[in-house]
Amino acid sequence: MRYGPHKAAAKRTALVLTPALLLLALCPAPRAAGLPGFSVSAGVPLLGVAASTGTVVAQGGNYSVPLPDGRTLWLLNNVWSGERKAGGQASVWGIVDGAAAFAPSTSPYAQAASLRYVSDENGWPLPLLSGEIKEYSQVRRFWPRSGLCAGGKCYVFYSIMNNFGPEPYDYFRVGQGVAWAQDPAGPYVKARLATRYSLWNDIEPAFGSAAWADEDGWVYVYGRSAVAPGEYGAELARVKPENIASREKYSYYMQEASSAAWTSDVNEASTLLEGMPDEFSVSYNERLKSYLLVYYDEKAAVVNARLAPAPWGPWDRPAKLIGCAPEDYCYGAKEQPGFAAEGGGKIFVTVEKKNAPYLYEITFK
Repeated sequence: MRYGPHKAAAKRTALVLTPALLLLALCPAPRAAGLPGFSVSAGVPLLGVAASTGTVVAQGGNYSVPLPDGRTLWLLNNVWSGERKAGGQASVWGIVDGAAAFAPSTSPYAQAASLRYVSDENGWPLPLLSGEIKEYSQVRRFWPRSGLCAGGKCYVFYSIMNNFGPEPYDYFRVGQGVAWAQDPAGPYVKARLATRYSLWNDIEPAFGSAAWADEDGWVYVYGRSAVAPGEYGAELARVKPENIASREKYSYYMQEASSAAWTSDVNEASTLLEGMPDEFSVSYNERLKSYLLVYYDEKAAVVNARLAPAPWGPWDRPAKLIGCAPEDYCYGAKEQPGFAAEGGGKIFVTVEKKNAPYLYEITFK
């Protein structure tokens, strides 16, 4: 079957301009290939900086999901708890792998320092995907990636990570799964394929790196895949919202000589993009009349954007949105589509710097 370019309406979010936003320094950015001119705000840290103990001092993942009740759910693949001292120095007491937090609003301007973590009675953040003590292990972690809510349920794509060394990030991926819950705070139930949690194994694409519920009724799920030793690309799957937890209901994009097709065999899936990181985002932008990919290019130390007329491409060449200094240790850049305003004329991008998320406003001219 042939598939032509697809258009979908981006969700519009009502925003209230606050005095804090007026203080952001707007700097012009050069006109990039495929994009109109745009400006970028100074990054605003999402985490509070006041000196305190028993607080979250760093977090990673930072994938937001707007909720029908007006709140925002943040999916986090790790949370660092400890003490923040005067002067900004922090000491780490422990790391929770796979957690969630809520902000009371879906306005991007109300997110900073407003996160409330799903925690125990002592205020310690709880693992989002390890609800049973028998699932807990020092050598295995469940890291949330992307997520969405549909049909009265919330779904979280996650990576299953195994430990190989003593350092905090000495983990490698052994599979990819999906969990669901009636309540966005959980408890989440992991979907199973026979007796295992992983719907996709360690040599299949890590589906769930990004996900987008499109206007055409499909959920498009992107996954990082190895294209050569040390080199990675992205592949694409799609599924109906009600079937997200069922591996057998997914189909995979396959590029033929003159058309795009879908196959039930993941081994026949085509590589859409090369040079892709673990985390990125894809959304439809009404202002740009295109699908918008946002990701961090580690080699170039920049946050890039690419456009395409359809969820599967073809994707134009990268355009620089934000630069990162080497000492920033940037990672995990992505758009937060639920915050988009003015019909996509204004978008919001998070970038992790030294394990702390910063929110940037990008306004297209």
